[in-house]
Amino acid sequence: MDPAFASLVKQPREGFNDVQVLREATFAARQEASSCLSDFDLEIEDRDIPSYGDEKTLIPMRIYRRRDVEGSSPVLLYLHGGGFFCGDLFSEQLQCAQYALNARCTVICVAYRLAPENPFPAALNDCYRTLEFVWDYSEALKIDRDLIAVGGSSAGANLAAAVALLARDRVGPNICFQLLLIPALDDRLETDSAVQFTDTPGFARSEAEVMWRWYLGESPQDVSPYAAPARAKDLSGLPASYILCAGLDPLRDEGLAYANRLTESGVAVELHLVPSIPHGFASIPAAAISKRLLSEQVAVLRSAFARESGL
Repeated sequence: MDPAFASLVKQPREGFNDVQVLREATFAARQEASSCLSDFDLEIEDRDIPSYGDEKTLIPMRIYRRRDVEGSSPVLLYLHGGGFFCGDLFSEQLQCAQYALNARCTVICVAYRLAPENPFPAALNDCYRTLEFVWDYSEALKIDRDLIAVGGSSAGANLAAAVALLARDRVGPNICFQLLLIPALDDRLETDSAVQFTDTPGFARSEAEVMWRWYLGESPQDVSPYAAPARAKDLSGLPASYILCAGLDPLRDEGLAYANRLTESGVAVELHLVPSIPHGFASIPAAAISKRLLSEQVAVLRSAFARESGL
C-alpha cells in the first residue's frame, strides 16, 4: 500500500454499525479536509427540484459553472459516494470544483435520498429524475444536451452506471460518457477481491456486506440490475466509459469484470487499475496519487466532451 494512506489503517478495526454515528464521523472528516471553494473562479448555485409524483419531496442539487462560460456547455451529472447511506452535496466538492474548472463543464451534484431509511430504488429515482430535469431544462441551464456525462464514486458510481442503464432501456436522455470511480456494482460479493480483502483499510468485505444490506434490505429477492449493474445481462449500447479500480479494494474485481464485459459488448472503455491504493484513497486528497488521478479524470472528461463534439 502507498504509505500516504497509512492513516486509514485502524486497529482495532471499526465496523459499520450505527448509521448516524457513521454519518457524523463522515461529516467531521469532511469538515477537517474541506476545500475553500473561494479559491475557484466558479459560479455555484444550490436549488431543489421536485421528486417523482410528490411536489413536497425535494431533491437538492448543487450546480458548479465557470464564470467565463459563454453559451451552452457540457455537463457532468455527478453522484457522490458514501455507501448509499451517507454523503451530501458537499462530500466531494473538491472534485466537482476541479471538474467544472479544468474540464470546462457544468457539474451538477445530487443529494439523493439515503439508505437504510430510503432503500433502493429511492436514490436511483432521485438521480434519474435529475437527469430528466437537466435534459428538459437544458436551455435554461445553459447545457448542451448532446454532451451529458454521468459519473460518481463508489456507491455514486453504482448510481451513475444504473442511470446509464435506465436511460438506455427507457430510451431516455442521451448520455455520451460515464465516469465510474471505484464502482460498487455487484451485491453478490463473489469475486476474488471481495472474498480475500477482509481487512483492507477503511472499507473491506464486512463493510461492503453492510452497505448492500442497508441499500437492498435485509432479505432482497430478485435483485434488479438497476440496483446492482453487474447483474445486467446486456451491456451493449451504453456510453463510452472510464473505470478506475483500486488494487486494495474488495470492489476491485467487479469493476474489472464490468469493464471487460462493456468491451465485449462493443462499448469503448478506458480502464485504470492502481495496485497500491485502498478504496478510500480520495479521502486523502493531498496524496500524490490522489492528485494525479484527479488530474487524469479531468483530462478524460475534457477528451470525452471534445470527442463527442467533434473538436
